[in-house]
Formats: sequence, structure tokens, C-alpha cells
Amino acid sequence: MYNGVGRSKNTTNLHFDVYYYKNLLLRTATKQQYFIFTGLTSTQQSPNIDFMKVKLSRNADINIKSATDRCGCFITDMAVLPGDLLLLADGWNQSLKLADPTSGQLLDQLQLPCKPWGLCLLPGDRAAVTIPDKSMIQTISVTMKKLSLQNVINVNGECYGIDYVNDYFVVGFNKPAMLALIDKKGIINKSITTDSINHTLFKQPNYICVTTENTSQVIYVSDLGTRTITRLSEELQVLQSFEVPSLQDPRGLASVSGGQLLVVNYSLWSPSTLSVLDVTTGQFTQLLGREENLQQTYCVAVSHSLRTVYVAGNRWCAIRQYRFE
Repeated sequence: MYNGVGRSKNTTNLHFDVYYYKNLLLRTATKQQYFIFTGLTSTQQSPNIDFMKVKLSRNADINIKSATDRCGCFITDMAVLPGDLLLLADGWNQSLKLADPTSGQLLDQLQLPCKPWGLCLLPGDRAAVTIPDKSMIQTISVTMKKLSLQNVINVNGECYGIDYVNDYFVVGFNKPAMLALIDKKGIINKSITTDSINHTLFKQPNYICVTTENTSQVIYVSDLGTRTITRLSEELQVLQSFEVPSLQDPRGLASVSGGQLLVVNYSLWSPSTLSVLDVTTGQFTQLLGREENLQQTYCVAVSHSLRTVYVAGNRWCAIRQYRFE
């Protein structure tokens, strides 16, 4: 198991010795689940689990292949919905899918006009997905275990990574390369391309994760072009940039316990890996290595109520799930 330390570049002269997370917790009436609210959306977290020390054991895979699929699945992103259902973006089959980890089955599939990429949850049983080739964000409804189309938001550029913060979409663009806050009409409120010393921040900001630190929301962006993970404020001010020697192609992100982030390290010709980054120290520890044979892995998601980590990628017809202890 690799255990390394990443180089953290502090661009704001702030001190980052210790981060304490103050989160609003809500216990649902039907299941004893906890959700931490980031703005109006919810991201599952567990502040009591140190992911630097967890042990992962593989459970049965979740089938995501449907009879109408034209080819193998390409899962570019996924999100855990309240109730522990999995929402999946399947690029090759140009669709969104809804899967049940408990039964291990696919529940529903929604056809899209083109290949989807990034996913995020929205208030009111809704979600949004980026469609880069159409320069659009598609919002959807998730009710009664069914998916349905809602609004189309047209944007200027190829949009990939997406999350939601303070009533704005935070979106990563490859063309032009930037990170932007976008309103529900597709209008850019604020964008960023360089840091305070005019250093290029982004080339391919394909995955975005919003979480809560102290009383503020924080944005994490993985960029395979610059091989960095950037930490920004909700106003798009750069706070930190992480460079880890072994992190050659950072992809999917998932915020877990306080100050820790799961990171997919993609590889085309050899198995990918899954590691945890402690943002308070810069320590980077591998959880799933080459021996797990995670071929072309793109994304990761976590259910703390089920104590499960999900990983998926290109040509996968099932989602792998690993229980953590």
C-alpha cells in the first residue's frame, strides 16, 4: 500500500493546520441515515470515520446492463440518492440509469440526446447532468424510482464536471478551460482560469465535489490536464492546490469524513487505483491498488448508511461495491 505526502501550494496565506467541520445533520424518519446539507443539496458524510485507516472488502456487483443497451456501459459519473439508490451517467449508451444496490438490479433508464458526463443532486428530488457535445445541462426528476426529463440549460462551451452551491451550478469547462458559477438560465455569474499569480489552474476540470468546511462550502476540482486537485471557496477563490507524485490522472472525487477526499487515479493501459487524500496534511494513501484490477475507472461514490464505496468506469456492465470497516 502506497503512503505518500502530496505537495500543497497555499495561494492565500491562510493557515490550514486543522479543519473542523460544522455540519447540519438531518435524520430521516424511514431510515437511520444522516445527510450533510451543502447549500440545498445533500452529500453523505461520516465525520467519525478515518478513511486513512479503513479496510475495504468487496461485495456482490450491481448489474447496470439493460436489454436496450447498444454496447458496453461507460459510467462517467454517479451519485448516491437519498434512500441509497445510485444515479449513473452512461456515456456509451447516452442515458442515465437508476440502480438499487440492495437488490443489485437496474431500476430505470432515461435516454438523453447525447453522451452525458457529470452528475450532481439538486433540491426537490432532482438532479442535473452535463452533456458536453451539446453544450448543455439537463435537469431531471427522480421520483418513485423513475427518471424523467425536466429543463435544458444551454451554456457556452464543453461542460464536464458539475456540482451545486448556493443556488448556482459550479461547472468545469474544457473548451474554454475554466471553472464557472452558472445560474439556472445558463448565465455565468463568475469564472476563474488562473490563480493570483496568473498560473493556469485548469485544462480539463472534469470532476467537481462540493462539501462543507466549518460554516462555509468548499469546492474541489480534479484536473487530468494539470494533474492537480484544487480547493476553492464558494466564491471561486483558490485556497489550495494539491500535487501528488503518484497521482498521474485524477478523475472522480467523493468527500468522506472531515477533511478527507476519495480520489480515482485513472490509467488507460494498467489498472486504476483509489486513494484517500487528507487535505489537512496532504497525506495520500491508497485504498484499492492494481491487484483489484480496476480497469479504466472513472468515478467513485460513497454511501455511509450502507458503509459502501462504489467504483465504476469504461466498458463496465456492473458497479463494484466495497464495504468499509
